[in-house]
Amino acid sequence: MKSTFSNLIVISSLFLGTLLLVNCESVSKDGTRYAQAERGKAIFAEQCMSCHGMDDQPATKTDLEEEAPDLTLISKRRKKGEFPVAEIARVIDGRLIVKGHGPREMPVWGEVYDSLGMDKETIRGRKGELVAYLMSIQE
Repeated sequence: MKSTFSNLIVISSLFLGTLLLVNCESVSKDGTRYAQAERGKAIFAEQCMSCHGMDDQPATKTDLEEEAPDLTLISKRRKKGEFPVAEIARVIDGRLIVKGHGPREMPVWGEVYDSLGMDKETIRGRKGELVAYLMSIQE
């Protein structure tokens, strides 16, 4: 009787484990931070890569006063090693001037998006996607 009960427990556990594994893999990733970072990566490739470089592709030679920073080191440069989400969003949309940029050579993406007729929610979404991508590439 004990071995039958033990076998039933083992089989049930295996079934439940398999069910959970299949269920986890079939969940849509559209609403996840991963999906947000992937959309941000596409935006970055289109709008930022030329100055900052990306993956194994170096930045294009530009005539900026200073070299664009390595954005994989944002967290590492902080005293506490934390990623400054709000600060990076303000840099992207132009509310925070970055000393290294000298005069604002980096496009003010909030203004660029606004001039393209994007609504505030879309602009906020694009900034969030860029920030999520930058968070995902930190060393």
